[in-house]
Amino acid sequence: MRLTILFFCLIKFTFGYSQFSVGDTKENVISGLKSNNTEFTESELTDSTSRISVLYENQYQMIWMLDANDKVFRQTLIPEMENGANEFVKLFNKDFVIISDVEWRNYENGRIYKIQLEYIMREPFFSITLSPSSR
Repeated sequence: MRLTILFFCLIKFTFGYSQFSVGDTKENVISGLKSNNTEFTESELTDSTSRISVLYENQYQMIWMLDANDKVFRQTLIPEMENGANEFVKLFNKDFVIISDVEWRNYENGRIYKIQLEYIMREPFFSITLSPSSR
């Protein structure tokens, strides 16, 4: 329980600048990371996509996938702690309006976020994308 609370507090502190960046520009993501003195890596995935990654030891890894226009089209969280994905869903429930089991509306920027839970070797992670009905 103490680890879950610590994880939640760290997430709130770390993502205070923007929390979820799907639909934002590469420049905005990097600016937020630099303002928090967060180390990150950048790499190309294909000729038209790239990514920014952050690894928080024993907590989680966050990956922002960028399209050819340097816009974030997918944000993936790979928690290192049990129950980590649930803590992010709690953030969505608290900060945004629930539309469905997998969609939340952010009235500040008009975006509708969609979460897809996936597994790698039975370990959960989730990806955030914009819903097709998002503006």
